[in-house]
Amino acid sequence: QSLLAIFPTGGGKSLTFQIPALMAGRNSKGLTVVISPLQSLMKDQVDNLEKNGITQAVTINGMLDPIERSQSFQRVADGLASILYISPESLRSKSIENLLLGRNIVRFVIDEAHCFSSWGQDFRVDYLYIAEFIKNLQLKKNTTQAIAVSCFTATAKQKVITDIVDYFQYHLNLELQVFAAKTARSNLQYQVFDSKDEHEKYNKLRQLIESNHCPTIIYVSRTRKAYNIAKRLSADGFDARPYHGKMDIQEKNYNQNAFITGEVQLMVATSAFGMGVDKKDIGMVIHYDISDSLENYVQESGRAGRDENIRADCFVLFNEEDLHKHFVMLNQTKLSIKEIGQIWKAIKDLTRYRKQVSNSALEIARMAGWDDNVLEIETRVITAITALEQARYLKRGQNIPRIFANSILAKNAQQAIEKINRSSLFNKTQKVQAIRIIKKLFSSKSKYHANDETPEARIDYISDHLGIVTEQVIKIITLLREEKILADSKDLTAFIQKGQRLNLSLEIVKTFARIEVYLLAQLQEGQNIYNIKQLNESALLNKCKNVTPQKIKTVINFWSIQNWIKTKPQRYSNNHIGISCQ
Repeated sequence: QSLLAIFPTGGGKSLTFQIPALMAGRNSKGLTVVISPLQSLMKDQVDNLEKNGITQAVTINGMLDPIERSQSFQRVADGLASILYISPESLRSKSIENLLLGRNIVRFVIDEAHCFSSWGQDFRVDYLYIAEFIKNLQLKKNTTQAIAVSCFTATAKQKVITDIVDYFQYHLNLELQVFAAKTARSNLQYQVFDSKDEHEKYNKLRQLIESNHCPTIIYVSRTRKAYNIAKRLSADGFDARPYHGKMDIQEKNYNQNAFITGEVQLMVATSAFGMGVDKKDIGMVIHYDISDSLENYVQESGRAGRDENIRADCFVLFNEEDLHKHFVMLNQTKLSIKEIGQIWKAIKDLTRYRKQVSNSALEIARMAGWDDNVLEIETRVITAITALEQARYLKRGQNIPRIFANSILAKNAQQAIEKINRSSLFNKTQKVQAIRIIKKLFSSKSKYHANDETPEARIDYISDHLGIVTEQVIKIITLLREEKILADSKDLTAFIQKGQRLNLSLEIVKTFARIEVYLLAQLQEGQNIYNIKQLNESALLNKCKNVTPQKIKTVINFWSIQNWIKTKPQRYSNNHIGISCQ
């Protein structure tokens, strides 16, 4: 049965698809695909399941390093995963499509389904590709039975609900049964404080934090402000961390984990934080800047008091100037008919001699005459293309991979050039172009290490900077891979810190090896309950260096993922775990 469920934040909607997904995984090796808009949300869901001893959930997203990504692919392909979390953008990937073709897909779950509707506060154009992907998957699998779809959202206007239901009816001929829960939250208290200026607003913020010692989210409208307010609070003696969507992945993960585990009490964030974050003891949500819609405000303030037994406060620090700022921001992100027309003209020029072309958003933007510094240029191009696709002017296919400078296998440019010159795979013209590309890649790599920025070594950048057509760049990149001058997409970068006497990587391996040897001696056959803290204390007495309860849990979790043992969390204690050994 396909459905649309409207549950409030903290209403337990995840359980309603996780439990059936785990049952289907056990009974029929079925895979449930969960499409979610935020990487932090996926990570949080998988982490929470693992904390409860459930290891059958996997995420594939940009926050993973190459080894983690490869392991996630392998676990899905081997049938060890029952739940796969991916972003809507991932559906454009050929490797994701091939992965799903090899599994029995029992259901697609679309989280934050209001992203389907242009009337919704978080409209995401890539959501509109979901139905086509499902339809193509069913055709390639040659299945007559439709794959069921579940849509979930916390808040949705009637127009948004109608849009979601109509979308699946029109594209997949699916009737979504609608379930709506009450959205009232009796344990939340709301209050608005009028602030004359920024100085008064910040002083009120400090006053609220001082009088309420609890985990707190402070929402701001801009990324720079998240940093500035967090920095100012830290200087005033409060431990605060910033968070926004464009932040470096490692910093983003570090700050989110610090807040969730209680290491820090204050998170200063844009609206990118909080969707799906399962922290029950948030006692206060302060909107330093107002939300850009009432729906967004209900979602953001609803992150407080997820434990119904606690009373939580939701405060808004309001200034008349905030409204003006929001109107400016809305106008900056609005796409005009003129801009859509410019993109359409650029695409017509690209397809003058060919029906199918493969170009990046940046290339299309430049052909349309847009400035490279336009805010969110890639999103704006994709939005324009989606509008043209909906009007049936064009059809967008799957993405081509991007090549990055850190996939170079040669030690230096000279070694790579010598290999190119000796190779029989390249013709004379291609050798000249390959040498230019290699020099460009090494140049980007040097800049990357010098400035700590992402290297401009994507196919579209190489093509644009060197004046070589994209198709030729792709052909030469393929030849460079065949000659083992470039690695494939599963490349790995290692950063080695000089000047340290201790080999940290080796020490970590030795620590976990010692823990594994120790645990093997402690585990008994059959099902037994073990106290993690006692195991940790006993390991320390047995000269098992650097052991911690968390490291013991990591080893046990890894063994469970490998199906070497079975684990069962104990409801009465987080420090006790049931382990079954064969």
